[in-house]
This record gives sequence, structure tokens and C-alpha cells, in this order.
Amino acid sequence: MADFCIREVRETTPPLFDAFAALMPQLSAGLEAPSAAALERIVRSPSAAMFAAWRDGAAVGALTLVWYDVPSGRKGWIEDVVVDASARGAGVGEALVRAALERAAREGVERVMLTSRPARRAARALYRKVGFEEAETSVFVRRTTGQTGKIAVGTAGNELAEEAGEQAAGLLSEAGRQMEKPKSSASDER
Repeated sequence: MADFCIREVRETTPPLFDAFAALMPQLSAGLEAPSAAALERIVRSPSAAMFAAWRDGAAVGALTLVWYDVPSGRKGWIEDVVVDASARGAGVGEALVRAALERAAREGVERVMLTSRPARRAARALYRKVGFEEAETSVFVRRTTGQTGKIAVGTAGNELAEEAGEQAAGLLSEAGRQMEKPKSSASDER
């Protein structure tokens, strides 16, 4: 029996802030906890759901599901999947992803996507285990914040740029690819 439970985050609390302070650097070196206002925006968003894994009153894992509508249908992304080192190997990541997939289905999401660097072997094995397949697509990244300089996606020294860029570029890349894809019958899609 699991010694943790998965809950959708409905309100921001001090234990949640504390958890993100510990979890974000484990997701990617240099990441800091989001501000209280940022967490509140996510929790209150009508097109996002945050899930947390709780053990003994502390969050030991989290992820966020977002969804959006484009001409090719309703899409979703799972972002910022992170499990505390003390809870890895106990099924926390799988339980979080399955909870997000169930919510996506209830929201009418036709396709859920996520990104994962090749070095994250355990995460990639988990995603395959729950039914994700690697897509034949590329992620393109472009800054919109006014910063200049090359964005080095995929290099160890620029993990932070990769994390931020993957989310935005992935959404746009997939939407564009789907819009350019010739329409086929429903039976061709299966």
C-alpha cells in the first residue's frame, strides 16, 4: 500500500510553498520556488490543474497539467513533474501522471504531451509505462523576454533555458504541426 496520497491542489498553503522550495531545485539546478502569486495563478486558472503527492503532511511530488484549444482540437501538456529524492521509486511519479491523465480525459483533452530530456531515463521509462510515445518532432525555442544571445537547448549548462523554452516552444510546435497535417478520417488516426 502506498504511503502517500495524490490530491489536486485547490488552495495555496505554507506547506505547499515549502514543498516547492525543496522540489524546484530537484527539477532543474538553479530553479527557485515560484512566488505565492504565481502558484495562486496556476491554482485558479480555468485551464490548469496542479497535483501534489502528500506524505506525512508534506508534499513530496508535484506536476501541473494545462490544456488549450486550437483548430486541430483540445491539447494538453504535463509540465514540471518532480518527485522528492526521498520518495523516488515508490510510485509517486506514476500516480501523479495518472491523476493528470484522468483529469485531462474529464476536460475533453484529445492528446496530452510532455517533454523529457534523454538523460532522464527513469522519467522516460515511466512515461512509456503509462502509454506515452516519443513523437517525431523537434522543439524550437525563441525568447520573447527581450534577452539576447543564443539559447542552448539540450546542453547541461543551460538546463534552465531548456526548461522554459520547451514549454512554450512545444505548445507552438505541436499546434503548428497539427494544423499543417492533412486531415484524415477518424479511422486513419487510430
